[in-house]
Amino acid sequence: MAVFRPEPDYLEAQIRSIADQTHASRRLIAVIADTSSDTLVSDLATAAGLPFSLVPSDVTLDSVRAFEAGLSETLRLIAAEGLDDDAVLIALCDQDDIWHPDRLEKGVAALAASGADLVHSDARLVGPDGKTVLQRSMFATERRKRNPGLRGLLYRNNITGMTTLMRPRLVRLALPFPPQSGVHFYHDLWLGLLASATGGVHVIDECLVDYRQHDSNVMGAIDRRQGGGLRVKRPDAMWLRKEATAYALARYLGQSTYNRLTDAIADGRLSHGEAKAAPLRPYLRRMRGMGTHLRDALVLTLQGHTGLARIAAGFAVVSTGRMVWTLREAFGPSLKTTIDGFDTRLYSLSPGMTPRPPSSSHRQDRPPVKYESIVDLRKEPRFVPEFTAPHPALNILVPTLNPTEIFAGIATALDIGLGLAARGYHVRFIATDLPLSSPGTSRSFVLGRLPRAHDLQGAADRISLLCGVQSKTLSLNAQDVFMATAWWSAHVAEKLIRRHAMTHSRFLYLIQDYEPHFYAWGPEFADAMASYDFAFDPVFNTTLLRDWFAGQNFGFATDDALAFHPSIDIERYSRVARATPGGAPRRLALYGRPDVPRNMYATAIEALARFVAQEQLGAEDIELVSIGQHHGDVTLPGGLVLKSLGKLAWEDYPDYLGSVDLGLSLMYSPHPSHPPLEMAAAGVRVVTNTFGPKDLSRLSPAILSVPATAPDLAGALSASWHAAPVSQSDREINLLDLGSHPEDMIDSLANRLVTRLPRI
Repeated sequence: MAVFRPEPDYLEAQIRSIADQTHASRRLIAVIADTSSDTLVSDLATAAGLPFSLVPSDVTLDSVRAFEAGLSETLRLIAAEGLDDDAVLIALCDQDDIWHPDRLEKGVAALAASGADLVHSDARLVGPDGKTVLQRSMFATERRKRNPGLRGLLYRNNITGMTTLMRPRLVRLALPFPPQSGVHFYHDLWLGLLASATGGVHVIDECLVDYRQHDSNVMGAIDRRQGGGLRVKRPDAMWLRKEATAYALARYLGQSTYNRLTDAIADGRLSHGEAKAAPLRPYLRRMRGMGTHLRDALVLTLQGHTGLARIAAGFAVVSTGRMVWTLREAFGPSLKTTIDGFDTRLYSLSPGMTPRPPSSSHRQDRPPVKYESIVDLRKEPRFVPEFTAPHPALNILVPTLNPTEIFAGIATALDIGLGLAARGYHVRFIATDLPLSSPGTSRSFVLGRLPRAHDLQGAADRISLLCGVQSKTLSLNAQDVFMATAWWSAHVAEKLIRRHAMTHSRFLYLIQDYEPHFYAWGPEFADAMASYDFAFDPVFNTTLLRDWFAGQNFGFATDDALAFHPSIDIERYSRVARATPGGAPRRLALYGRPDVPRNMYATAIEALARFVAQEQLGAEDIELVSIGQHHGDVTLPGGLVLKSLGKLAWEDYPDYLGSVDLGLSLMYSPHPSHPPLEMAAAGVRVVTNTFGPKDLSRLSPAILSVPATAPDLAGALSASWHAAPVSQSDREINLLDLGSHPEDMIDSLANRLVTRLPRI
């Protein structure tokens, strides 16, 4: 059971329903996903007479990671207690549902009779009181296909985790779960995919669980009984993006399933022929698969599953678009551009200019283009405000609210808004660039970041998520205050205020870097610079950035302008255990992001080459890895190869840093990037660069800041290579040198907003 901020009465009812099972031999494994409900679970389980084990967590866990932790603990207990796998079965359980008394007994019988690795059942939908029956069958309400097969699960999962019972061998195959960035609820689907491909899945055709529907459901039941017909919608960019999101997760899990089966055959966990992965082929092929999806759509339509047919047809469209885009890039404009580029260089040799095209070709080959394809429309609001909202609010403009697209900068803006909501303000997060792929998932992700020390329910009630891309109008209030989070959203805020005569003429501007330097001199550089001429009150991400703006003579960068330090949980890294030194090569990690110029990838590679050459290092001395973004491996002097690991899973990152000895992380901007601070707190000697007033070495002796040149960086790496291990005291980094604690800054901001917005 994953426990996350439970309603005590709901949790008590669930625990009692487990204790009252007719199958008497059972134990509760409770994962404390919110880090704080251990006492509550312990008291309730003890009162119910239910044997239990607690799985604590130092950080909050989403449902996928929570169930992964619980399943891992279950396997550990099986081994520790010397139990035979054949004597143990594992059930998943939600914290607010109610098991029927024979839930386990009938599951055990179904596993024995079917020989499957996983069984699951239907569920009855009940109201918040746990007694009022809303629907007698979740399968009927959601129009689920009872036996979808391996590929069919990737169209729509029909397995609900809280109804499952499985064998330990399936869990051993499933762990670890595929990593994710953002929040997707796929743990039951992942288990179902592997079971379908190996030992099989069996459905129990009766309700064994009461699925409680209430306002705090992470994922509630979806009524698909109405509008089940095959509706034809003209594909547009928004529809395609939504379909692509679903297809991307299906393709990712399909490929992950195939890879896990391949590994299991290679290491002997599965025998040849035991895994049945053929249905996954449409997700494995590089250029094919759309035909299979179309065929599935036709079959599902004939079977009456028109909702599933729409999904299969959408996958076919996305798969076709993927192939067309690939071919266009390979043989289309890029081919012509390449040839034209060669000819341009050729003619530059003689006679010095390209041949003039025929006078008629301009009209024939170059039709007029729309101005929208030339100008930067990010600066324009895509919605019109309707002043119908009952309460004035702080409108925070962010590029996206999709969890997989949210990185440090947007997350900081979210945390500021959540903090203000917890302090009594109404807050609207408005996506300005990308549509919401799944509003429910986005809201769950955002609310999951609420600080626990505040009135969570009250804060949640004051938070709204709006899509300023798909919605032509948004319900706002004339007395709203705006917060911009990037230079183009500053233009959006300024235009909304000016065009609609908003009460408050100044907006808040969250400044997290000197954005003009992201671009070459040109329109974007000029537009970013222009955003600093608007009427706004700045909020700086670190005093270093505020000092940089002051040094460039920007009048708004005053000493009383709000500035906060990076929201890094230093303790999360400083308490990581260091790998014991041994005979293995020492490990150097580069924060390598070739696509982000300010991370100076080429300079870092040059510095690494100089360093390994001057130290005469070989494979027996050092292991070189690159984290942050996938790129090709790089050969270096001495036969060394820099291996690209890409982006590491957030939950694995601190422990991995515990195995790293040296770090190289560059950021050619006044903003202090997080990796050098995280590395140093984890006990890594890290080399980074100075920039203007930025010198991170003053925060810890574990950090060495030098000019951003390859010789200086190589010299710093050599000095770090020969330095002693980082002491624990050097890992305790005080971020207050970089600004106020974020919570203190939000307190100050909340007090400043009192004169402009009503506060509850």
